[in-house]
Amino acid sequence: MLGYWNKSVYITYFGAFVAVLGLLLTMKTGNLDYSFVGMIVAAVCDMFDGKIARHLKNRTDKEKEFGVQIDSLADIVCFITVPAITIFISGLKETYQIILLAFYVVCGVIRLAYFNVAMSDKDKAIKTYSGLPVPVSVPIFGLVWLINKIVSFDVTIAYTILVPLVGYLHISRIKIKKFTGNWFYITVTLIAIIAIIVAVFVL
Repeated sequence: MLGYWNKSVYITYFGAFVAVLGLLLTMKTGNLDYSFVGMIVAAVCDMFDGKIARHLKNRTDKEKEFGVQIDSLADIVCFITVPAITIFISGLKETYQIILLAFYVVCGVIRLAYFNVAMSDKDKAIKTYSGLPVPVSVPIFGLVWLINKIVSFDVTIAYTILVPLVGYLHISRIKIKKFTGNWFYITVTLIAIIAIIVAVFVL
């Protein structure tokens, strides 16, 4: 089969698969829970794939480059395309709102392309980000979805404000320190589990 195969890319593949599956189920049923749960799972996968890749020994230069490219392409799907379509389905269907969603997608693509060019050391962990990383869109948009499951309100207003704001932050030069450490990973995983439980039981 084409491609390079190791533990890190398996996680990336799985995250992309679940995110797309969730979106397709949302398109079929109209239930946004599928999309958001899929994105949350993809975000958790994205959080670990790079960490695992950096600990893999004896990777060739081509394997390292493939890992960078596949991670970036998966990000375009999981954290740019899937959120945009999901939010469109949630009710942002006015022409100006569609333009805002298109703006968000373009900003995300620009960020990922810039990040790939700027990333010279593929094995070096990043300590500070310039601009908002695209996976962060999941907890931002997901928080609106989660609150709406507990207290019903018009999510279109929140998303109309957040979509262009998050898009702009993706390409801004604001400095954001990367959170690291085992407790960070444990906390994010627990939050993801709680969100999934809420999606399943708070109907």
